[in-house]
Amino acid sequence: MKTLQLALAPGAVAGIISIFTGWLWMGLVFHRFQKLTPNTWRPENNRSYTLSSAISFLTCIAIATLFLLVARMGGVFAGGLPGALRFAAVAWMAFAAPMQVSAAVFINLHPWVVVGQVVNALTTSILACGITACWRAT
Repeated sequence: MKTLQLALAPGAVAGIISIFTGWLWMGLVFHRFQKLTPNTWRPENNRSYTLSSAISFLTCIAIATLFLLVARMGGVFAGGLPGALRFAAVAWMAFAAPMQVSAAVFINLHPWVVVGQVVNALTTSILACGITACWRAT
């Protein structure tokens, strides 16, 4: 429980930033590709934006907590920002990236939407781990 408490503040900060970077990637840079597969998407509204934001926020807290648990053991994931970035990359490669690409096998997603989702997931992971490492160093 103590690890969650330690991860809560930096994870929340990362979560708030992640909401805006998610908007940048998916709402601005890659959104035009969603229009190429219109039957895949539900209508966007305030409820979907709120739910998506809450998921990003909680994901950052979860990643920050997991990072602190693993970094505490030492090894390649300890040692500040470099270890945090290594953990962010491994977590992304192990969880987020395969899930996004695997979903695209069965869901009619434009390939550039998948790229956007994968980049967004990497950004979220980097934010959660990087901010947590910097926060805990002070």
